[in-house]
Amino acid sequence: MSINSIFNTATLAIQAQQAAIDTAAHNIANAGVAGYSRQVVNLQPNTPLYTPIGAIGTGVVVQDISRVRNTMLDTNYRAQSSQAAGYSSHGDILTSIGQVFGEPSDTGLSSTLSQFYASWGDLANNPTSSAAKSVVQQRGAQVASMLNQFSTNLDQLSSNTMADATQQVDDVNQYTAQIANINKQIVAAESDGKTTANDLRDMRDNAIDALSKIVPVRVIDQPNGSDTIYVAGATVVDGSTSSTFSLQQSGGKVTLQLNGRTFSTQSPGGALGANLDGLNTDIPNAKSQLDTLAAGIVGSVNAIHTTGWTAAGDAAGGSNWNASAPPTGSNINFFDPTKITAGTISLSAQVASNASYIAAGDTQGATGNNNIANAMAALGSDMTTMTKYGSTTETTSISEFYRDLVTRVGVATSDATSSATVYQTLAQQADTQRQSVSGVSTDEELISLTKSQQAYAAAAKVITTAASMSQTLLDMIR
Repeated sequence: MSINSIFNTATLAIQAQQAAIDTAAHNIANAGVAGYSRQVVNLQPNTPLYTPIGAIGTGVVVQDISRVRNTMLDTNYRAQSSQAAGYSSHGDILTSIGQVFGEPSDTGLSSTLSQFYASWGDLANNPTSSAAKSVVQQRGAQVASMLNQFSTNLDQLSSNTMADATQQVDDVNQYTAQIANINKQIVAAESDGKTTANDLRDMRDNAIDALSKIVPVRVIDQPNGSDTIYVAGATVVDGSTSSTFSLQQSGGKVTLQLNGRTFSTQSPGGALGANLDGLNTDIPNAKSQLDTLAAGIVGSVNAIHTTGWTAAGDAAGGSNWNASAPPTGSNINFFDPTKITAGTISLSAQVASNASYIAAGDTQGATGNNNIANAMAALGSDMTTMTKYGSTTETTSISEFYRDLVTRVGVATSDATSSATVYQTLAQQADTQRQSVSGVSTDEELISLTKSQQAYAAAAKVITTAASMSQTLLDMIR
């Protein structure tokens, strides 16, 4: 081997070890950066020199600088984190619905209904008492007011959830556009067939990780270095092109649109899917059941109260008033019969204006009659008042109907939060596995750095020795 060959071999070694030193320093600098993948310098022998005596090595060159990353671990992490985010968001919505009901509580609707029926029992004990009728009036107004507030709170929850979903759609569009842009940069950087754009690939993976928490994704690596992203079977990123999501409200439903067309009638999953389920199912179901409850209260109470008699009703000339014949009732509604939803339920105009319109008995002129008040008090435990949820034949009481609603929401909330905890644990475990492969150990990098420095110094020593040999030869020639 000539002295020039020695120089070349040592120079290649210095260049290779310099790359290793730079990479180790880069790893150490990014040790605490989330989503950073450890990079390694892959070395290979340089092309040997073939001579009559055989192949003579000519040193070492850098094959490439690659990042340590496992695609299967990425896929697992994204799947688990998407599930975790979905169940967590669903649990938050159900928790908020439960907070609207505020049960169990001494001031909740269950207690207010009990107090309402109990006030009729007090009136039955003293059917001519103006004070007892005033209490019945107040308790009835409290029931209506609480249902009104529940409906308002659910409307506000729906509005808040819609705002969250809108922000998530904006985030999805931002991430897909970012991924498409990084795809373009990676393709350009790796077009020479030698370069691997490691840091750009990390940036893209971080964006995909964030995207997967909002909607589940499927990632396909392309030969040119770009990634194709699918959501629920639809292509949302293809090379440097990304699609645009939007939300549309129509007919009481919120649908996800992709490039202006309905994306799917099904929930896409993830946090966005949970919010869409909340908007289209959970919150509307809660409102519907409250409306059913309100209609049941109005209907059952009015059915009894209209058969009763009151001094105020008689004086006002009830529709059945007949001075010469036994009347059958004054037809005074306790609740407004036209307002049968949780958002609209209210006392009738007569009862709201004057508690004297409240009937205790069902016989004209019989001041001690308490049949109406007794029937009202019994409504609280009357198991034939309402149709049981999920059945067309089974019946239940008003109070039991409400307790069942609260219980179902509570059970669903518990299931969602438990599932969220499970998937959060799985996601953390998956991320720990990723970090064990891709994470940076500063201790290991320092050891690698020391080895590369020593190899660098040795190669430099070879150059110094070769230079000395060259000088010796020159001196001999002279």
